[in-house]
Amino acid sequence: MVLFLTFVGICAQFTERVSQLMEMQKGIYVGKAKVKNPRTGKEEQIENAVIHFLGLDKNGKAKTYRPQCPKCFHESHELGVVLTCLDCFYDGNTIYRYEYEVSLLSFTFKSSGSCSTFTSSEPDVVIKRAYSFLHKNNFGEYSFFFNNCEHFATKCKTGTALCNQILFGTGVPGAIAYNVARGFTKGLFWS
Repeated sequence: MVLFLTFVGICAQFTERVSQLMEMQKGIYVGKAKVKNPRTGKEEQIENAVIHFLGLDKNGKAKTYRPQCPKCFHESHELGVVLTCLDCFYDGNTIYRYEYEVSLLSFTFKSSGSCSTFTSSEPDVVIKRAYSFLHKNNFGEYSFFFNNCEHFATKCKTGTALCNQILFGTGVPGAIAYNVARGFTKGLFWS
């Protein structure tokens, strides 16, 4: 499994191989945040909070069940845009850097889903966008191919929902093929 984390200004990538298929998770690191226990109503402030977009696994089920987190109160069956602690987000994987503003040449030869040629917005704008999606719950229905966590993270970071990690190859040719397919399928498979 490959996970990405967007620290305000940087993205981090967490890696673990899952039977030849690489799945990626990205989110926006927001630092301190208030969380509320849905069971008790108790509010707490946590350090190292992450807002990310969770969907179903490739079998259409919520990802691995885990009991409620004692730090952020996240429960593994929660889907959509969620706020969790860093521990729940990366689950012990290794952190790597995700890059913005890479050259077209670098973009062409880097791993799919590891970089973008787009410029990142200022940190306060990125965090404001992430919190807006969290509070309004309006990022849309999760689609592994056309509306996933990379779309969420890049929409927060750049203002444009992008994804070049899915099936269409790497670099510029893959990004072009993907965006053409995404344009034709909007409204059919995702909202």
